[in-house]
Amino acid sequence: MARSVVVSAPSHVHVGNVDMHGGVGRLYGTLGFALQEPRLVVRVWLSGSFEAEGPRSGECLRFARAACEMAGCKGLKVRVEREIPAHVGLGSTTPLALSIALAASVLTGSRIDFEEYALSVGRSRVSGLGFHAFMHGGFIVDGGYPSERKGSEVPPLIFRAIIPPRVAVVVALPTALASKVAEVKAREDEVLESMPPMDERVAAANARLVLMGILPAMARGRFEEAARLLHKLNSGLGDYWAPRQEGRYCCREVEGLVEVLLNAGGWCACQSSWGPTVYSLTDYKQAEAVAAAAREYLSRIGGGRVWVTRVDNRGAYYTIEGD
Repeated sequence: MARSVVVSAPSHVHVGNVDMHGGVGRLYGTLGFALQEPRLVVRVWLSGSFEAEGPRSGECLRFARAACEMAGCKGLKVRVEREIPAHVGLGSTTPLALSIALAASVLTGSRIDFEEYALSVGRSRVSGLGFHAFMHGGFIVDGGYPSERKGSEVPPLIFRAIIPPRVAVVVALPTALASKVAEVKAREDEVLESMPPMDERVAAANARLVLMGILPAMARGRFEEAARLLHKLNSGLGDYWAPRQEGRYCCREVEGLVEVLLNAGGWCACQSSWGPTVYSLTDYKQAEAVAAAAREYLSRIGGGRVWVTRVDNRGAYYTIEGD
């Protein structure tokens, strides 16, 4: 059997961006979590040409060509064996790109500068969440990008916390709403460029909430307290994005889902990116009750998926199979 590298990478969910003002020289600054499920699993072989099997084959070929330029190989065969749902707030594209580059590096024994590679394929230019979730896992805060030099560097990792298994993550994906969100996602660059600068006082309040609230709570293991502050940050940021959504959240249905999760015992309920995925941190003993409430609600608004998972504190890993 030909030698292959199998990469398993976590999905991730977004809390929000601290600073959309940029007055101190950097923009965004992203918070989020790597998740154990869903996962991306990609198998890669060295080849004399470029081949792709499974979903997102066009993107796989583009990423494989870029990886081979850095690794010095003639070609790669890529097979996506497990997929993270795309364009629903679970972070599917960056781990796909990085998984192919990691496999190329292992197969060829070449050193790839993964930050340079990510930027070259258009990833991690604004948010470093996907990059650091892949590399490290855990709860992640990045430091944003230089205001006048977007795409010049991957936003640096400035804080990371290990989240223990006693903290569960309930994830709810209202699949009936995915097409609505996809319309906004398709115009994301245009939307981002059209947004006015955030009020400096709001950005300052966000930064204070993160620095003096969320990070100390995470560092001391006070995860329920941290989650409640994350909810405050996420919902407040929704007011900034409201002109491009149906309000604080992407739609009325998601607003209702947030209330359901909180009322069922979730410590927080946060829309991830543009949605429609919403997630809640809670005690693992309460997680199934929170999930059941979310399932019942989704059944009334067109259906969807709900699952209980944990924060992935490891990041991506690989195995080598075959000769």
